[in-house]
Amino acid sequence: NDVTFYNRWRKTHLDIILRQDLIDLESVTDIKSIELLLELLRRRVGSPVSFASLARDLNRDAKTIKRWIDLLQNLYVVFPVHPWNRNIARAILKMPKYYFFDTGQVIGDEGVKLENVVAGAIIKELHRMEDQTGGMASLHYIRNKEGKEIDFAVNINGDLTHLIEVKLSDDSLSKQFKTFHQIQSVKKIQIVKNLNRSKTYSTGEEIHNAATYLSGIHFDV
Repeated sequence: NDVTFYNRWRKTHLDIILRQDLIDLESVTDIKSIELLLELLRRRVGSPVSFASLARDLNRDAKTIKRWIDLLQNLYVVFPVHPWNRNIARAILKMPKYYFFDTGQVIGDEGVKLENVVAGAIIKELHRMEDQTGGMASLHYIRNKEGKEIDFAVNINGDLTHLIEVKLSDDSLSKQFKTFHQIQSVKKIQIVKNLNRSKTYSTGEEIHNAATYLSGIHFDV
């Protein structure tokens, strides 16, 4: 059936990346460690990733872990989502989250898998926008000192244009939009998997069905 076919393809595809592409770049002994790293990343989708923590888990140094993750990025296995800060250098130093281009790699509950699907759809649309318009775009998340968070923030040409929250079934407006009310002049979108009807609030926030919204997702400069 289709599920069996996909599972076989996914394993073969990943084996090719690890056993053929990476083996040209890293020693055979390191491939085993990179496989373990990949397994850890699969279980940490949607959570900030500490290179130091991964280094302890794999008994390597943090610089090696970062280099390996950079390799996985270059091979289009994972992509980072950095915390938003107008000081980009400062944002990059903070812990990123990592998502998979192949959403089937994610290990987690339905909410985590949905978050990865949304991240993938947004990043592909931002790449399209950059290619077609020449604009510069990036995907971020926002977290304050109290740990309150917006799932995704879209940056186009240096300015935030969208704040996006992801929910499985909650059709009530996320409280996080109010938490970050000081961020002005942005579209505030809540994407819900199990939603029958879209909503638009008088204050501008919008709630949309995930499948409908993602199928027509479009960003411009």
